[in-house]
Amino acid sequence: MSETATQTRTPKTSRASVAEDNLAVGTLRTELPTSFIDLFEKSVARAKDAHEKVASIVEHSAEAFGEAFSCAGRGSAEYRGKLMQIARANANSAFDLAREVLEARSIPELFESMLSHQRKQLELAATQMKELSALTQKVVSETTEPIRNGITEQFKLAS
Repeated sequence: MSETATQTRTPKTSRASVAEDNLAVGTLRTELPTSFIDLFEKSVARAKDAHEKVASIVEHSAEAFGEAFSCAGRGSAEYRGKLMQIARANANSAFDLAREVLEARSIPELFESMLSHQRKQLELAATQMKELSALTQKVVSETTEPIRNGITEQFKLAS
């Protein structure tokens, strides 16, 4: 029994010495040099400042992307409208050709109508491609402008 009593006392004694060691370590930790404390405070201030800048950049970037998506939607609608206008013009031209073909009195008149129609269609296609190209450039420019301006300004302000 004395062995059991000795064994139970040993852990209690070691626990007391561990508690004393922890107390000593805790006391040493609270007595850090002021240079470490100043360095820590400066680091925390820098981290807060960096966090505020990043949060501002992210917020303004989200706004810029939202505006860009809005511009892209408007540009897409405008582009669809232009495509519908082109399709309508091409359909009307095809109906005009069909009417001219049916009204032709001779083979040479038929061929002349078809050649005339092909010339008009090539000119019309060139004009339509130029219009679509200009519209595409406009939409891309309007869509990317908020992103370019919004993000660039924020990174300039943050730096």
